[in-house]
Amino acid sequence: MAATVMFGSNQISKDAVLQSLRELAGKPSEQIFVNSVKLPSESVVEFFTALCNVSAEELKQNPARVYSLQKLVEISYYNMARIRMVWARIWSVLANHFISAGSHHEEKIAMYAIDSLRQLGMKYLERAELANFTFQNDILKPFVVLMHNSCSESIRRLIVDCIVQMIKSKVGSIKSGWRSVFMIFTAAADDDLETIVESAFENVEQVILEHFDQVVGDCFMDCVNCLIGFANNKTSHRISLKAIALLRICEERLAEGLVPGGSLKPIEDNADATSDITEHYWFPMLAGLSDLTSDPRPEVSNCALEVLFDLLNERGNKFSSNFWESIFHRVLFPIFDHIRHAGKETTSYGDEWICETSVHSLQLLCNLFNTFYKEVSFMLPPLLNLLLDCAKKTDQSVASISLAALVHLIEVGGHQFSDSDWDTLLKSIRDASYTTQPLELLNALGIESGKSQSVMARDFEVPANANGQLQDNQEGRASVDLRESDGQTPSPGKLQKASEAAELNRSQTIGQRLMGNMMDNLFVRSFTSKPKNLASDSVIPASPSKTMDVVEHYPEDLTESPFMGTVRGKCVTQLLLLGALDSIQKKYWSKLKAYQKIKILEILFSMLEFSASYNSYTNLRLRMQHISSERPPLNLLRQELAGTCIYLDALQKTTSSSSSSSSSSSSSSSEDDDVTKVKTDAEEKLVSFCGQVLKETSDFQSSIGETTNMEIHQVLGLRSPIIVTVLKGMCAMDNQIFRKHLRSFYPLFTKLVCCDQMDIRGALADLFSMQLNGLVE
Repeated sequence: MAATVMFGSNQISKDAVLQSLRELAGKPSEQIFVNSVKLPSESVVEFFTALCNVSAEELKQNPARVYSLQKLVEISYYNMARIRMVWARIWSVLANHFISAGSHHEEKIAMYAIDSLRQLGMKYLERAELANFTFQNDILKPFVVLMHNSCSESIRRLIVDCIVQMIKSKVGSIKSGWRSVFMIFTAAADDDLETIVESAFENVEQVILEHFDQVVGDCFMDCVNCLIGFANNKTSHRISLKAIALLRICEERLAEGLVPGGSLKPIEDNADATSDITEHYWFPMLAGLSDLTSDPRPEVSNCALEVLFDLLNERGNKFSSNFWESIFHRVLFPIFDHIRHAGKETTSYGDEWICETSVHSLQLLCNLFNTFYKEVSFMLPPLLNLLLDCAKKTDQSVASISLAALVHLIEVGGHQFSDSDWDTLLKSIRDASYTTQPLELLNALGIESGKSQSVMARDFEVPANANGQLQDNQEGRASVDLRESDGQTPSPGKLQKASEAAELNRSQTIGQRLMGNMMDNLFVRSFTSKPKNLASDSVIPASPSKTMDVVEHYPEDLTESPFMGTVRGKCVTQLLLLGALDSIQKKYWSKLKAYQKIKILEILFSMLEFSASYNSYTNLRLRMQHISSERPPLNLLRQELAGTCIYLDALQKTTSSSSSSSSSSSSSSSEDDDVTKVKTDAEEKLVSFCGQVLKETSDFQSSIGETTNMEIHQVLGLRSPIIVTVLKGMCAMDNQIFRKHLRSFYPLFTKLVCCDQMDIRGALADLFSMQLNGLVE
């Protein structure tokens, strides 16, 4: 040992050691260790270093010896009273040696080293911790390293037991040591052995419930991270739920008006610095709960979701705008990454999460936005982007969930939207209606030319096939076919020219004013089809979905091609967007500005027009020639009916005398002019739309006498709900408007009197009773 000490030491240390050895000559060797307290500071560090080197050599022997390791513990006891700066140098040497000894390949030696380390820790905790010193944390750090690195269950269990024993016997003395304690327990939370997890959590729970005031200090963040670790453990959902409950306790203590950090300071609303400090402590808790919402265990994810939003709703009034922005982007929006990345390839876990969690979480998000609207109104654009990004996915469940949340956002919070908010919302809906147009139906290259007609119909899961040519017909509408009669794919150029030609022949009163140039017209047309997921009907107007049910489904085990899956997803989104617009016009129409009403009418018409074109009488007849008489042809009647109902409702509200008088009573002259202009424009749209539908029907009705073909009667039966909807809408038409345009309507009525559809004749009788009786009298 003397040789080891002498090697590499400076002259002062050598002289001190030699003097000590001379004094101990002839005395028992134990006196060497006892008298180490008399060594100068430099010499004692050299002495500890030498003894650690000797111990390391002993541990390499076979069998390993622990004599020097035991003496290290003894002389540590003797020298622990030295000034802290000297002890810090000593401990930097000892800590590395104990980590090495605690990692020994023989478990017995490693456990001996860890127990020796426990003895030193217990002894050092008897000393009072001075302010701004963290020696306790340094003493316990070797436990942290060994807990992370050990592969032995016995060693990890022993480390937890050592820490538990320290807490129970020295809990009142622990200051900076709490940081290492929580780091050890955090590592234990990720252990595969349930007994280790349970033992560690029981003590964490006891510390928080009984000694929280001691933990607050600088270790609050470590406490929160430890609880998040236990909440994420997969061995016991019971522990996960209790850990979330303990996070709630930490949150309540944080919100009591105390800032962690050693000194307790009241939180003042006007003290920006203090608020920033507090928000710094909020964030790990919020982020941890956000991560837990994606836990595969439903009970854990739901609990985390509830606690997260309860916390935000209760404490959000103290948060600054910058912190709210951070919360939305880094805490709330990541919750919905599952939905944003969902698609046809979604795993079963993803499907389960979407079904069980997404609807509720999106509703909570929208409610939170509405609750703190004044503070977070600037977050409306990214919130709408989230909802509509999800709506653009091909997965029907995702589209239904996100747009249902959009409707919820509008219905609950629309009353406090500013004009700019409405502008943002309508622009987002308009963009979504354009980008989710199933333009694949116009791109014939998207369909395999060799695919049979029956398979095409089956893929769409609507009883029809996709045959028919893009041509002009007697109604001036475009008849659409995805393939030519010989089964070959027409060129995109041919489709483009035919579409433009059909557009030029379209009625100017309906198409020109709203649709713009030819290319825009092609872009904004809407093909939609009845969705496979009927659960999405919750956001669709009740009247269309109840009235329109003319299609039947094929067995669900039939597979769907990727192309038709994409088309179907877009069709579902289009139908759900109609539901969102319906929610706006039903609840907030009177609050909208004139230009906003016009924008909604334009969006509605752009979504309605092409479904009406696709469902024209000639198109339906053409498709019926290729299918059996038992099944209706491929159609978009459900979309057309939904759009017709909403469009007529909006036009009726705009043109009614009561609405215009009430709005003008509290408005300026310029606003009065806008209202008058909108009313005039809406009147023209209403008359033109109703007249066009009635003209097509009456012309088709006239052709019934020229042929006995049953296809004509079947087609009229398919389209009768649309006609009935328009006739009922005319019953509610402003009486002055009806009288003004009766001259053009009446000939069309007379042709429908002989219609063989009972529902059409009944609706016509109601119209005569309500609108014509007054004129006859």
